[in-house]
Amino acid sequence: MNEQVVLITGASRGFGGEAARRIAARGNHVVATMRNPERDGPAIVAGHEDRVTAAQLDVTDVEAVERVAAETLARFGRIDVLINNAGYGLYGPIEEVSEAQVWRQFDTNVLGQWRMAKAVLPSMRARGAGKIVNVSSLAGRVAGAWLGMYAAAKHGVEGMSEALRFEVGHTGVQVCVLEPGMYVSDWQTGSLDVAAPQLEGRSAYQETVEAALANFRARAKTRPASGSVGVAMADMVELEQPLPMRWPVGEDSTHLIESRLNATEAEWEALRRAGTLRTWRRPGEQGGVERQWGGENVVLITGASRGFGAAAARECAARGSLVAATMRDPDRDGEAVREGFEDGVVTFPLDVTDAASIEAAVEAVRERFGRIDVLVNNAGYGLYGPLEDLGEDECRRQLDANLLGPWRLQQAVLPVMREQGWGKVVNVSSLSGQVPRALRGMYAASKHAVEAMSEALADEVAPFGVQVTILQPGQYRSDWQTRGLDVCETVRAGRSAYQPGVERKLAEFQGVAATRPGSDAVGMAIADAVQLQQRLPVRWPLGEDALRLIPARRATPDDVWERDRRAEGWGLTMDDMA
Repeated sequence: MNEQVVLITGASRGFGGEAARRIAARGNHVVATMRNPERDGPAIVAGHEDRVTAAQLDVTDVEAVERVAAETLARFGRIDVLINNAGYGLYGPIEEVSEAQVWRQFDTNVLGQWRMAKAVLPSMRARGAGKIVNVSSLAGRVAGAWLGMYAAAKHGVEGMSEALRFEVGHTGVQVCVLEPGMYVSDWQTGSLDVAAPQLEGRSAYQETVEAALANFRARAKTRPASGSVGVAMADMVELEQPLPMRWPVGEDSTHLIESRLNATEAEWEALRRAGTLRTWRRPGEQGGVERQWGGENVVLITGASRGFGAAAARECAARGSLVAATMRDPDRDGEAVREGFEDGVVTFPLDVTDAASIEAAVEAVRERFGRIDVLVNNAGYGLYGPLEDLGEDECRRQLDANLLGPWRLQQAVLPVMREQGWGKVVNVSSLSGQVPRALRGMYAASKHAVEAMSEALADEVAPFGVQVTILQPGQYRSDWQTRGLDVCETVRAGRSAYQPGVERKLAEFQGVAATRPGSDAVGMAIADAVQLQQRLPVRWPLGEDALRLIPARRATPDDVWERDRRAEGWGLTMDDMA
């Protein structure tokens, strides 16, 4: 191939540093970005001064991202390959990581990649060529205890990247997800962010996590260095054939991802119980107090003003439970939910993006009912539009409501549930939590993240008697697709490069939604989860489309899936461009 211009983030050391030097050694120009090029740049540039430029970049800084992309284009006239490598890990119980830590994790690991792609896509589209390599992880496909929020971020990368591939593939821009396993690096030591209660010795999970972290770090020391990941990145730059959708690297990533995809939930659970999966083994058996769930339960439901939440509130009350139906405006929406169930449904104000509002609501529910048996995290909405067109505030709002909202509620109720020795958490995901589609990329990222967080949480809280399940509804008729849908401002203003396609697909999407069943089936499933005496499954798909597409996605190779879905019109085409 001709000389390529390659822009790499997080290139001060590890995967990025290794890749920068190897790619330059093959005759390419590399802009190796890092937070502190004065300190870290000389080691990366040494011996490749004519091929490697160290540049300052913090991927959480919008202006810096735009500046580096513009300077690279001004110097070289093009960017052939973007390798989104910058990122770091977060370790600790989901209940105990802080909001600042969660936001930093997603700001760097998910939104950092989105910002970089947004900055380079216009020039790549104009040339009709380009490659975007988003570095995920084995944890992007396999979630486990204590790395739950890191896994959530990397699952988000996977969902966002697959959606982006369907959005831009027709333009000549290729998108690939690199999935490294564990390699020896300072990722597990100096760069790893650990929850403060764990560091300070006051964690409710102290001894278990302390032992797990020591084992995690000891095992990391036995792993290979990052050379094979650097080679894989260099190979991706040079590859003449189309990039695959995903590229696992390392024996653990290659084998564990395949095992995860080929195993049912029950089979995967058995493998983890057997202790054969090392870091991903189950940390403890189900404990807590034996409880009968068929009678009266206190159920807190978010987003209960309409749709799934309202249906669930009324069905749970009809079965004898006491329901705390939370919503932003009970004065406006509460009466319709309570009607006919005034003794069983009490409405409370709650905004899941407001920590103070959550604290007040949980306190009010406990004061009214004395306990909380079940949390149903239902509140959320969809963000619609090409990933290239989304705004910073739009992406943050999506993650804030759909991911941090459920996380905040879990943080608020888990101490109560652990103390009483029982509890259930029902996290409402979506078909999009497993099956991404074009124009819903950030929504898919948020729901992929919910799935990983929930799966990890199920392991962490099982010894305390708390169960977690992920509800995966397909498409149902509701105002989610109409007044509840957030169509990005660029599309609303008619300024999208993909405008004809977005308008056409939005009309199709809303047209299909009008033919779907209402919310009763989802409300019924939530009520069933509340009452189920058997242990909750990890996942609970619901609706003919979810039951059909989720297993098919897991069982179908990426290339076959993409070919068949594009044939069905899932991707955008040149006719969809403005």
